[in-house]
Amino acid sequence: MRKWVVAVGAAIMLTGVSACSGDGADSADGPPVLAPGAPGESASPASQEQIDQAVEATEHNEADVEYILKMIEHHGQALVMTDLAEDRMADDDLAKIADRIAAAQGPEVEAMEAWMEENVYGPAEENPNHQGFCANGPDSGGGHHGGGGECPVNLDHSDMPGMASEAELDELRAAEGEEFDELFVELMTAHHEGAIEMAEEATVEGNDPTVLKMANDVIAEQRADIERMEEVMDRRE
Repeated sequence: MRKWVVAVGAAIMLTGVSACSGDGADSADGPPVLAPGAPGESASPASQEQIDQAVEATEHNEADVEYILKMIEHHGQALVMTDLAEDRMADDDLAKIADRIAAAQGPEVEAMEAWMEENVYGPAEENPNHQGFCANGPDSGGGHHGGGGECPVNLDHSDMPGMASEAELDELRAAEGEEFDELFVELMTAHHEGAIEMAEEATVEGNDPTVLKMANDVIAEQRADIERMEEVMDRRE
């Protein structure tokens, strides 16, 4: 079913492109959207219901918005930890991993914030009656930049998997050298594992293609980071 929706969705997008680029009356109407047939069968024109289903399947849902809002906060804590590594970390290889994490997650936060602006906050600004998701942030039910809409996503950042407690962050701030290295790896590994758990859930419950790609990127990148940290610590034993 998912493959069928993707195929029809792609056909819709291609039809839109050809319709916009055509010059004659025929191209303005555009070719019919074709629904793929069963193996061995030819494609047939898609019904309006099939087209509507395919369009709906590419729209974001509550799970997409919840994932983005939580992951922005989750990434933010990882960046706090990598900032601490700059003048406390002893191992050069771990320092490179910390730099790599910061270089990846900083732009990812910007991309997620841009997605929220385009898909949630922007529409709420344009239409005060737009029933968007969270507006002024994870705990707000009001408007973003004056926009309206109530937030149906009930976020509680304290229960996000992998998040370090304030006490653990204070301990990390107080540590230096090898002690810092060991605690950093412990906290960042748990943090990454939590992010992977969240991303895996988003790939199942989410709907927006961009969000799904972001989630898959997080899974791949953070698994690789965990492996790199484990390799460094194994060499030190």
